[in-house]
Amino acid sequence: MKKFNFRRLLVFLLAILGFFNSVSAQTESANLLENVELKFSLSGDPSPAEVGFDNPKSYWQLEYELFLSDSAELEKLGRCERNEIKQLNCFIQSSKKLDKKIKKISLLINKGKFKQTELSSEPARRVTIPIQLSPAVIETYNQAAKIFEKNPTFVLFIKTKASTKTAAKLKFKRKLVTSRVYPLKTYAVKANDFDFWNVRSLIVGFTIRKGEDGKLRGLGF
Repeated sequence: MKKFNFRRLLVFLLAILGFFNSVSAQTESANLLENVELKFSLSGDPSPAEVGFDNPKSYWQLEYELFLSDSAELEKLGRCERNEIKQLNCFIQSSKKLDKKIKKISLLINKGKFKQTELSSEPARRVTIPIQLSPAVIETYNQAAKIFEKNPTFVLFIKTKASTKTAAKLKFKRKLVTSRVYPLKTYAVKANDFDFWNVRSLIVGFTIRKGEDGKLRGLGF
């Protein structure tokens, strides 16, 4: 019978302990959020062809600005409010005056624009923009996971325009200015009792619709 090797067992146990300590350290040092994706889409109802996406002269363009604010500041400005169970609600409608105030107190994260043609192709109507966050913004989110009062909130400002023409000579050309709010925490009753929203993907979709009267309407949601 072979003699039991206590030294080999000790080495094995220390290796296992080192592995779990390494995994624990990686978990503790993992950042809550390091990057986000802006996902824009344009759709046609009842079909892309019926709203003129198959016309080679049709196009869709968009400008965006992504800011970082905090839900408490947006509540002070009247952009968001809490209901009777402390759930955070942020309104879709905004005004040029209010948008200016929000931008003044917020941190600009990223801005850009694009123009898409050949809209009959679905990939042309699905635009994803990856954004790497700065170390300061990453730390803001890490601290917010530990501090109940902190609620970093993305505000996405959008100016978009679409122009189409159907085979039946129906024309559509419209602009839309809007903004969307994405708080990290959406629900809070007491300390450490809140839900996290998935802010890794900031999604906005637009739709051009053909009504029963045959007219094109939209850039709605």
